[in-house]
Amino acid sequence: MDGVPQKYIYRCIPLIAANTMGWELLNPVDTVAGWTGGATNTDVIVRSATPHKFGAVSHFGAAIVTWYVPFIFRTSPDLGLIVTAPANHGLSDAVPLDAFVRTDWLPFPFTLNWRITRARVDVPIPKGAPLARILPYPLALLEDTTLEITDLASDPGFKAEVEAWGKARAGNVEKAQTDIADWLAGGAEPTGDGVWNQQYVRAKGSDGDGFAPHQTIFKPKAPVDRRSNSE
Repeated sequence: MDGVPQKYIYRCIPLIAANTMGWELLNPVDTVAGWTGGATNTDVIVRSATPHKFGAVSHFGAAIVTWYVPFIFRTSPDLGLIVTAPANHGLSDAVPLDAFVRTDWLPFPFTLNWRITRARVDVPIPKGAPLARILPYPLALLEDTTLEITDLASDPGFKAEVEAWGKARAGNVEKAQTDIADWLAGGAEPTGDGVWNQQYVRAKGSDGDGFAPHQTIFKPKAPVDRRSNSE
């Protein structure tokens, strides 16, 4: 996200919210992984800067790099654990594999896995790089949820809001592109003034101007270490 010009992507509240959801599991040691193109676990080569018992290994083959998670997670009977890609992070030539783990009963650790997508290239995985994000998830939520499809015209008031927002967005995009073109032609660097509105930031509410503050980030609590002899 930092590589986007002017870092304007940080104005996208849904991305910022996603960045703050859950907890991340980090790579413990500088690593370089590669794949010969074959299907066995000997076709995945992992090289670590220093040995680490929870560092990356080749376990499954099929271009998959694996980390043995050094924790056993336990959740209440109504929750499992989504193990998914770290929000808005990636690795060159590798993709994370998502999982849903029944941590309400599982008595052993699970693995984290990334799959290399291109053979015969080095895939650097720096120490501290986020490997996965964990999120508790209600076991019954999806099966208890019903998706309904209706015609937008059935709600004229909301339809008018949608159309007004669409026109505003189109105007923002047009102005942003014009500002960039002027900059490339030798003008001043764009500031974003007049391009970004506060509609999503403020949300719809009942205060004086029709907007009210709403939750834009999450603040997960730090883990509590209850070990008697913490390492």
